[in-house]
Amino acid sequence: MSANGAEPLSADDVSAVLRDCVDSRDVPGLLAVVTDVDRIVYTGAFGTAQRRNAIAMAPDTVFRIASMTKLMTSAAVMMLVDEGSVQLEKPLSAYVPGYRQPEVLVSLDEETGRFTTRPAQSEITIRQLLTHTSGYGYWFLDRVLLRLLDDPPDLLNPPFLIDEPGARFHYSTSTDVLGQLIEPVSGEPLAAFLAQRLFLPLGMRDTGFDPPSSQDRLASVFVRGEDGFSELPLEDRGQAPRGGGGLYSSADDFCRFLRMFLNRGAVAGKQLLSEAACREMTRNQVGDRIAHVQTSALSERSNDFVFMNGTQKFGLGLAIETRDQPYGRPAGSGSWAGIYNTYFWIDFANEFAAAIFMQVQPFADNYCVETYRRFEQALYACLRS
Repeated sequence: MSANGAEPLSADDVSAVLRDCVDSRDVPGLLAVVTDVDRIVYTGAFGTAQRRNAIAMAPDTVFRIASMTKLMTSAAVMMLVDEGSVQLEKPLSAYVPGYRQPEVLVSLDEETGRFTTRPAQSEITIRQLLTHTSGYGYWFLDRVLLRLLDDPPDLLNPPFLIDEPGARFHYSTSTDVLGQLIEPVSGEPLAAFLAQRLFLPLGMRDTGFDPPSSQDRLASVFVRGEDGFSELPLEDRGQAPRGGGGLYSSADDFCRFLRMFLNRGAVAGKQLLSEAACREMTRNQVGDRIAHVQTSALSERSNDFVFMNGTQKFGLGLAIETRDQPYGRPAGSGSWAGIYNTYFWIDFANEFAAAIFMQVQPFADNYCVETYRRFEQALYACLRS
């Protein structure tokens, strides 16, 4: 089975499944894509992008890809590793002047908010930040951090580490913290580095930290409630650039990025990322630790990460499957997601990648995850036929 060479992928059954997810009002709208090593071989756009303005979902709709930014920042860091400017086993403090590593939490009185900490036994390394084994947490996944939440949350300076560096996998703000090294090492701010070193050579014209100039192209965010979906206002500006989130992108652009991994770092005959770096990013980096299901502490932000099942490992920026999954992807595939229910996976064995873009809160919404799973299952059934 391979999507490579499809002309284009004949997938009426895939489209029927996705259309049913929208017609059943499981999601307001979605865009799904499949790419082989050369080009997009399937596109399915269904439902609405903006309900208030009656704009349908389209192949060029722009989405908030949120934590799918993390893999791009990870790739940027690995470019600096390729150049010899960064070493994975060195501490972040070696590259970021003024960086102060938080101490490790010992105890917290939830009633008063008082806590005690102790110095960590070691400094956090670049590899630990890339693998989310740094000890940092996420406020919406950690009850103790949520108890002390700033508004807005400080992604770079939490009150403490929730674990000793290297102790366990815990999805976190690690990539935001890591993004701080780009400018002092390269001499370019993060946004400029990504634009010049990744987006421009890959031809990613719709990707950046600002929304598209035409708001008609931007999908709305919908919030699921008891009586259906409410639609949030469109923003006219983006967030400050950061390593762990905030990018806007289109399906075509994101496929261009995923193809870089399918082609082992090469784009149009030019090696943007070394084959060694690609191998490093897409293999198990956490040893005998498991990238276990992440449990939500803030239901309006996220449900539990039910798209994980406790068998995954983690590479440098993405989860790695350790066994063939019941919905289709084989062991060795890599994947991750974004907080507005955007998901992707890269099937290295069969040389294709797929992504599905929705804009729904909360994350890991049951209907969105089921739509994602139905897309995957239908796609592999189509490819086997």
